Amino acid sequence: MRTSNFLINPSHGSTYRERERERERGYQLISNKERPELLSNPEKSVKRKKNKMPPRSGKGKSNKAKAEKKKKEEKAAAPSLVDITVVSPYDTQIVLKGISTDKILDVRKLLAVKVETCHFTNYSLSHEAKGQRLNDRVEVVTLKPCLLRMVEEDYTEEAQAIAHVRRLLDIVACTTRFGRPKRSISSPDAKPKKSGKAQHQNKRGLSLSPPATPNGESRVGSPSSEAAPSPISEDVGMKAIHPTPKLSDFYDFFSLSHLSPPILHLKKCEVKDEDDRRKGDHFQLQVKICNGKVIEVVGSQKGFYTVGKRSLRSHTLVDLLQQLSRGFANAYESLMKAFLERNKFGNFPYGFRANTWLVPPSVAESPSSFPALPAEDENWGGNGGGQGRNSEFDLRPWATDFAILASLPCKTEEERVVRDKKAFLLHSQFVDTSIFKAVAAIQHVMESMSNMKNELNSSPGSSLHDDHVGDLSIIVKRDIKNGNRKCDSVLDESSMHKEGAQKNLIKGLTADESVIVHDTSSLAVVVVHHCGYTATVKVVGNVNMRKPKVRDIEIDDQPMEGQMLSTSTV
Repeated sequence: MRTSNFLINPSHGSTYRERERERERGYQLISNKERPELLSNPEKSVKRKKNKMPPRSGKGKSNKAKAEKKKKEEKAAAPSLVDITVVSPYDTQIVLKGISTDKILDVRKLLAVKVETCHFTNYSLSHEAKGQRLNDRVEVVTLKPCLLRMVEEDYTEEAQAIAHVRRLLDIVACTTRFGRPKRSISSPDAKPKKSGKAQHQNKRGLSLSPPATPNGESRVGSPSSEAAPSPISEDVGMKAIHPTPKLSDFYDFFSLSHLSPPILHLKKCEVKDEDDRRKGDHFQLQVKICNGKVIEVVGSQKGFYTVGKRSLRSHTLVDLLQQLSRGFANAYESLMKAFLERNKFGNFPYGFRANTWLVPPSVAESPSSFPALPAEDENWGGNGGGQGRNSEFDLRPWATDFAILASLPCKTEEERVVRDKKAFLLHSQFVDTSIFKAVAAIQHVMESMSNMKNELNSSPGSSLHDDHVGDLSIIVKRDIKNGNRKCDSVLDESSMHKEGAQKNLIKGLTADESVIVHDTSSLAVVVVHHCGYTATVKVVGNVNMRKPKVRDIEIDDQPMEGQMLSTSTV
């Protein structure tokens, strides 16, 4: 007897078999668990098949909806803590505390604040499964096991070796650059002569000097007979926990001036011998270390070595100096110990940039030269401070970017954090670019001989220079020096200030988490006063929103240089 997987009904013949074949083709879409049940009851299976079979036209949409739902679920999931083990070039294991959303770039940032690896700049990370030279965008959760190895790379370009020296200068800068100047502006030895009446009052016990602060310093401007008023009233039973902070103490938090600086002076010299340059030498260094000894070092592709001793070569300058001098090794070890005592989780005091409203104390010793901090020092490959020096952002679509910024999602806290980070990066880049453009325009007005006659005949507040660069408008005017002068420009200026004050008051009363980002008219304007002129840089370009549906701002994060924190954000 012929066997078959189908139930044969002789009365139906071939038509019945064709129907069974159609059902069999439909069963291929059913799971294996449901298959025996459907074979035992074919009539029911047909109905079930028709109910479950989606239309062909909606198949792609269904898969797309599932993919979007999965992405939302993954995004909503809270990041978890991850232990990242890194094997250093010294064959020691370092355990980093990261999160599941970290990438290789974040691992590099964590290594930059570890005392064991903070002086390494030119290296790659490898993984036993992912291979050598991992890309910075590789996610940590994809590494199984989460074990990485640091591999030292050659300094193929001179800029890489210079950046390495800059990092070392940056690390030791907290021992010399942020402390109080040794010699104050007014010498404490200079004692003013007292009159006879003053001497008589002083004998009676009346003090002429200002009251002393808890730190033993004199506070100028306070009456001698009364103590400085406390910001917290004692009538309500409250007492100040800390003394009143002073602006002069701002940099004391970053200073480790009580330690011996590992490096006192460092000078760069060019390699004169062409044969040495062909062998891979980049430059020479004269390093004066803590004990006063001067060591001549050569920076090359393979690392650093002392002059005439290629065999004594180290990949990092720190390792070389530690081998050559016990004094340097002790001073550097003390500095790293102080870093850990300050904050064992990192956030070391290096990588800072100069501030525009509060300069480091080292500037007070030589204000005319204004010595740059290592992170910005152009002598060691720094950018000199700020972005946009080489007109690299002149053609950026500023109007479109600010419009997109105002339209970014901001309903949840996570969305606002992402939006605010992009707002900070975009506005910082805009301010830096605008300052360079404004100062260049003012210098052009001052140096241009054709404007001398117009400047003498022009009234204060009149426009002397008008220029457009991409989406930026730069207008230069003379400052209004005499406020009593009856000019229309003076009246217009006062009315503008009054209108601006009213506008700011209304914004303050109706403020929320997005008031600053949504106020594009104020966010996209920079005013610079310089040398008796006022330059206004404003975004006036056309907004081009005809871009892909998912609009976003493409802007790079600040370069990784230590913590890369400007003191204005502290």
